[in-house]
Amino acid sequence: MSLLFMKILNMSLAAGYCIAAVIILRLLFRKQPKIFSYLLWSVVLFRLICPFSISSSFSLLRFDTEMISQENIMRWSGGENENGWGNTGEDDMQEQHGADEIQQQRMLSTGSERTKTAFWIQRVITAAAWVWFGGMLLLTGAGIRKAVRLARSLKRAVRMDDRCYEMEGIDTPFVFGLIRPRIYLPVHLTEKDKRYVLEHEGVHIARKDHLVKAAAYGAVCIHWFNPLVWLAFVLMESDMEMSCDEAVIKKIGMDSKKEYSLALLSLSTEKSVFRGNPLAFGEGEVKHRIRNILSYQNRTFLTVVAAGAVLAAVGAGLLLNPAKKNGSQKVSEEEQEKIRALIEAYADACCAREGDVIASLYPDEVTALENEENMLLEKTGDGYSYGFSSPWPDSYRYEIIWGEAEADIRYYAYTSDPHVSVWQMRLNYAEDEGEYRIRECAVEFLDSISSVEEFERAYWINEEYQFVDYVQSGFVEAINSQRNEGTSSTDNTVYETPEHAAEYILNLSGGEGRVEANYSYQAMVRYRFADGNEVMIPMYDANYDTESQSFAGDPLWIVDTDVWNAGAP
Repeated sequence: MSLLFMKILNMSLAAGYCIAAVIILRLLFRKQPKIFSYLLWSVVLFRLICPFSISSSFSLLRFDTEMISQENIMRWSGGENENGWGNTGEDDMQEQHGADEIQQQRMLSTGSERTKTAFWIQRVITAAAWVWFGGMLLLTGAGIRKAVRLARSLKRAVRMDDRCYEMEGIDTPFVFGLIRPRIYLPVHLTEKDKRYVLEHEGVHIARKDHLVKAAAYGAVCIHWFNPLVWLAFVLMESDMEMSCDEAVIKKIGMDSKKEYSLALLSLSTEKSVFRGNPLAFGEGEVKHRIRNILSYQNRTFLTVVAAGAVLAAVGAGLLLNPAKKNGSQKVSEEEQEKIRALIEAYADACCAREGDVIASLYPDEVTALENEENMLLEKTGDGYSYGFSSPWPDSYRYEIIWGEAEADIRYYAYTSDPHVSVWQMRLNYAEDEGEYRIRECAVEFLDSISSVEEFERAYWINEEYQFVDYVQSGFVEAINSQRNEGTSSTDNTVYETPEHAAEYILNLSGGEGRVEANYSYQAMVRYRFADGNEVMIPMYDANYDTESQSFAGDPLWIVDTDVWNAGAP
């Protein structure tokens, strides 16, 4: 529901921009035929009911039409760092939104401040989504109820021909119906007035205005929270009626303007059975309509063409979405596949320590050796050697920043202790003779994390925290075996307390951990960095057997990845 509501909010923002533009254009072109301003409202209607549009550099919209999104929520709350980590796809968002209440409570209690802020924003949006949905149902139900009641009352009408009926008890003519719209007339009309009325209503039906109003009312129901939409609905109806008046005057002759105005005045009423009804419309706003009729003059052909061309261009510009400055839209699908293949080939070769493959992904040997110096790429006879003996990355995740010709790779580097650290690598690529090649490579070893920013950069990926699961990776079994055999090359006593285990496993430094809550085999560690910022880390004793409710060995505290709701690499 929240994803749908965010989409509606984005559509409403874009439509609000268009509404403001149309109102300004109405004022600037107030002396032009009202059919122009009436047609401009179709742009607004399109924005209100159509969730998609074509992107173009010719768009007059100067803002992101997907401003409200899960990605931006994280950015606004500080959840996305300067390197662009944190993007996610729609499936990931749906999975995250589908988390149960208990899981969300865990995340709120254990996450950093930016995580908590993002969750609270999401909760507010979710609550607002249900309020929006309830309001939409109420308005829709009210419209249907009015239409049904009016339909019942019209059963008393007397048929005059296929589309025209007369009825007592109504003071003004109106059109009612969707599939087969019919004209309903008061019984007291003179023949002259009836002629004008039938001409007017005939234009409405021919132009399918009854369908336009129904669609506009539907848009109002969807965007009921936006006051500009209500204003647009009123102004659109006014332009609809005045453009219809002009069409009638043009047909029956300019000499009939006075008689037509008098007929309209005689049929005016302050209260109408169709007012507010989505399937019926009649003759309101009499004062403005009469003023428009009396001032209406035939425009020259060139004037009409020029005004129409300007308004058509503006309308097209409002229909188009702005082209994204940074995104894969600028890169063809074929090129995207080539770039993905390049990044994956590089990351796979890095994990496999294949120096020859890595060197081949650069435009030349000099560039490769200069950029890979920190990763120890060396020339060895006819080939290349690559890498450290330990630690070395065993798995990775990557993100391509399309508009910048860059990619970020996050590696998980393992040692035999066992232990894991995170490497962040930034690659810059460029096209070289029809193929893409690596131009620059920079790596940062996140093995001594001393701030919340570094913590987020290392572990916050694709809208969730990602930690290595020590159970699935076989680390718990290896540590217990080393303890029993006395073969450990490190001090395994760090796993005996939650605070020391959290600091060691997550490569934290310069701060201090404190156990906030300890429930036998589960604990919450509050780690305070040197700058005073904190993170909450859920831990549990991996040697606790939940079935027998007993400990199978010495304490072995590890990060509780289930609480973090993270998929380990």
